[in-house]
Order: sequence, then structure tokens, then C-alpha cells
Amino acid sequence: MRQSESARRLDAVVAGLAVVDVLGRPVDFDDLPKPGGLKFLDSITMSTGGNVSNVGIDLAKLGFQVAAITRIGNDALGRFILHDFKQHRLETRGVLVDRTAQTSATFVGIGKDGERAFLHTRGCTDNFCVTDVVENLPLLKRSKIFALGYLGLLPEMEKNLGVLFQTIKRKTSVSILLDTGGNPRRQPRRFSSFLRHVDYFIPSYEEAVSLTGRKKPEDIIQYLYDKGAPNVVGVKMGARGCFIATRQMTHHIPAVSVKRVVDTTGAGDAFVAGFLASIIRGFNPFEAARIGNAVAAECITAVGASTAIKKFKQYSTK
Repeated sequence: MRQSESARRLDAVVAGLAVVDVLGRPVDFDDLPKPGGLKFLDSITMSTGGNVSNVGIDLAKLGFQVAAITRIGNDALGRFILHDFKQHRLETRGVLVDRTAQTSATFVGIGKDGERAFLHTRGCTDNFCVTDVVENLPLLKRSKIFALGYLGLLPEMEKNLGVLFQTIKRKTSVSILLDTGGNPRRQPRRFSSFLRHVDYFIPSYEEAVSLTGRKKPEDIIQYLYDKGAPNVVGVKMGARGCFIATRQMTHHIPAVSVKRVVDTTGAGDAFVAGFLASIIRGFNPFEAARIGNAVAAECITAVGASTAIKKFKQYSTK
């Protein structure tokens, strides 16, 4: 163990899903090949995905020190993820090699308009659990922010999130961001048990509707505060920007326009990375959301979740 790795301060620890994405573009979803047929694509690209890869690598490219907590399989896909993490200087002592299941993977079909469809195998994500995080509390103690994702795709962990977050708050000084994915179920009692420990909760609109049963962003925000959210909440609205709220005020932050959308993969994670980077640098939540929108807009100008991301000053000084 190198002293520089074991002793250095961290800006963020990102935990949850690490996935290999195989991205094909452009896919015409209305004209797929028939069984035994063949159609040509302009490109097929393999990249890391999931919140750990996307948020973690985005933060690293923005210029921050990041550690990962996740599971990978003992296979070529897992080695691909680990190599990518090390290439971007993520600390990997929290990456557990699971010898009982394959690495999580997704085929991403990208349409001409940049929208996506997914085919996914959960693999070792099935085994990711609260213990994987608790055993890495020393990483959190060296960090400023802990980001966990995705609520809705971690059923084995979600029943114990209240206990996990309470333990983190008791034993460390990190702020907690929780992100959503998939189609999280509405479970108000369980939701309240962990939301009261979450400092930043900004789900995507579709996931927020699923969680709350509300459709207006303002009503979603009120629901989150009614369920115990203590600090910053909001709703990511894609091309419509985002709503961000504190207990004192709510603002709509417009999206940053993009001349040509190439691939929307990882845009929500890019927002989270830009938002967290800004919070770490001392920006208020509304400025952080503006910067998060700018990072998300950059993300969708290239194929892959992290390809286009630049240093933080490119977004913070605009």
C-alpha cells in the first residue's frame, strides 16, 4: 500500500453500480433486424457505466480525488472496469472482486436523436450490500461527500439504507448524496427512514414521479420535505433543466443548450458530478445546479458517459 494512497484526503467516495456498457449507434428502434438478419451500425464502443464509473470518473476528470466502492466479477469485464478506474486515478481499495457472479453489463442502443434503450444483466450487483460500504468506512472518514446510487436498482441494500446512513452520520463527517435509477417503488415508510439522513437528493423526473406519486416538480419537492428531507432536494428535468430547493426557496435552473446531441448516456450522472464538484468547492446549491447542467450538456456531445468531460474551471467560470 503506497503511503500517498493510504493517507491522502479524498473529495468524494462513490458507491453502488459499476457496469460495462456496450454502446451501438445509431440504432433504429422501429426497424430492427429480423431473426438471423444483419444491420450495420456506425460504431460499437465499450465503456464503463453505472453511477460509480460515471460520477467517479467525471469527478476525477473535473480534477477531484475520488474513491470507488462497488463489486466487479472475476472476468474480463471486471478487469476492464478496474483498468479504467486506475487510468483515471480512482482509489480502488473499495472495489470487491466477486467470484460468484459476472460483472454487471448493459447493451445500450443509441438512436439518431441520442435517446437510448437498454438490455442489462445485473450480475454481481445482486450481491452488493450494506456491509460492502460499512467495511470501507475508513475511506468515508477521509472524504467530504459520499454518493450512493442507484435507489431503485439496489433492492438487497434498500431495506437497510436507514441503518447504513445513520451509521455513516454517526461515525463520519461526510455529507450524503443519494441518486436514483431504474424505476424505484413508492414505499413511504421506508423512504422516510433513510431520507432524513440524506443531504442531497435530486432524482430524475420519471423516478421522482415513481417515488412520490406527484407530477409537478413543486409538489414533488414538497413531498420530499414532508417525508423528512433535511437539506437540498430537487428534480432533474433533462432538456428542461432542473428544479433545486432548500427549505427557504425553490428555483428552476434552465438547461444549457447543445448544438448537436450525440449520446445522452450518463447525462444525469454528469449533472451529479458537476453538482458535487461545485458543492465541494463551496458554491451554493443553485450555482452548483447551474454548473451541473453545464457538465451534463458537455456530456451529451460525445459517445460515452465521460468522454467529453473537461476540468472544473471550464464550467465554473462561465
